[in-house]
Amino acid sequence: MTDGFQQILPTYSFLTVLFSPKEILSLAPSPYERHSEHQRRISHFLSLTTTRSRPGLRNEQVRSGVEFPQGKTRRIINSIIFSLAISIVSSSAARAEKIRTAIPQANLNYLSIYVADAKGFFKDEGLDNETVVISGPLSIAALLSGDVDYSGAGGSGMRAALKGAPIKGIMFQADKVTFYLVVDPTIKIAGDLKGKKIAIGSPGDTQDRIMTMFAERAGVAAREIIRISMGADTNTRVMAVKTGAASATTVDPGGLIFAQKEGLTSLGFLGDLFPMPFQGFVTIENKLRDNPGQIKRWLKGVLRGLMFVRDRPEEAVDIGSKKLQLGNATRSMMIEGVKNYIRALSPGVPGLPTQEGIKNFLEYDIRIPLQLKENVPPERLLSLQLVAEVVRELEASQRRTTR
Repeated sequence: MTDGFQQILPTYSFLTVLFSPKEILSLAPSPYERHSEHQRRISHFLSLTTTRSRPGLRNEQVRSGVEFPQGKTRRIINSIIFSLAISIVSSSAARAEKIRTAIPQANLNYLSIYVADAKGFFKDEGLDNETVVISGPLSIAALLSGDVDYSGAGGSGMRAALKGAPIKGIMFQADKVTFYLVVDPTIKIAGDLKGKKIAIGSPGDTQDRIMTMFAERAGVAAREIIRISMGADTNTRVMAVKTGAASATTVDPGGLIFAQKEGLTSLGFLGDLFPMPFQGFVTIENKLRDNPGQIKRWLKGVLRGLMFVRDRPEEAVDIGSKKLQLGNATRSMMIEGVKNYIRALSPGVPGLPTQEGIKNFLEYDIRIPLQLKENVPPERLLSLQLVAEVVRELEASQRRTTR
């Protein structure tokens, strides 16, 4: 018997006057039951008190022989049953594991986390998740201190791991980078970037390297591009292009909508250059060792959220619109942004990058920017066994559903 039922044992005994033990115990929720379904069952149970009595008893009489006016009796019984229901719900909530997931920005790239929360995908796995927005380095500090359990600042986390931090990457949301190259209307092809100013976040960052590779494939050498560091804020870089301070910059899927609204044009989706997993999530090595079961359940919730975004973008936007920080973006703009984003997702169950993708990630996101002389072995930064198991389980579940 759980602590919740021990606390309400006297109430339970009294309620057997009106209901069978099986009916009362049916209030206890399944660990995988949706919260809305559990609430429905409790409401139905409460409604029975106004319409039903046990055989051989009048509505105003209980086995103790004490009689009350009928209306007062009903109010007392309703109060008792309500207390019972609240106690059971509290007991259920206490069983759920409380976790925190940190994301670097509340934008379309992390809509999947908000969807997983709202649709109950974490609750289905017995997790009570809180999503917090914390920038990269601070997020990793919070992860190491135990203030968060999972962090979407994958790049910062794995760079910290190279310096000895006990952190591992456990999944990637996207198979490709989600960047788009936006330019002023005078730029028609990549070759036109020669000698032009390009607004970047900081020298050598992922966007800088990917944009340079895009230009090089068009015959423009890296030295023929003038880079202007403007920080991570997308709006600042977009306005620099609009005002003529730069000719091009990279934006995320949501930023593309804003850039086009400001009159800029898209020169291409940079994710099509080659596979390179993006938006990694990390956790600490102790959790991998001590609580792999929780990690698998968290992964399942995230991947279900990600597939929901991919397969039902309109509904995903309606769920996450109040959580995302997208300025004055309209619903139609956000839906278009999600559609831009899902170009980077795999068609099946996402989360597990290909071997080629892992190789590119370690080369272009780790070794080159950090100027490392030797190759980085994947096992030094990544632990993808659990996400591989979850992907197989979800694929098997999908096959059963389609039969």
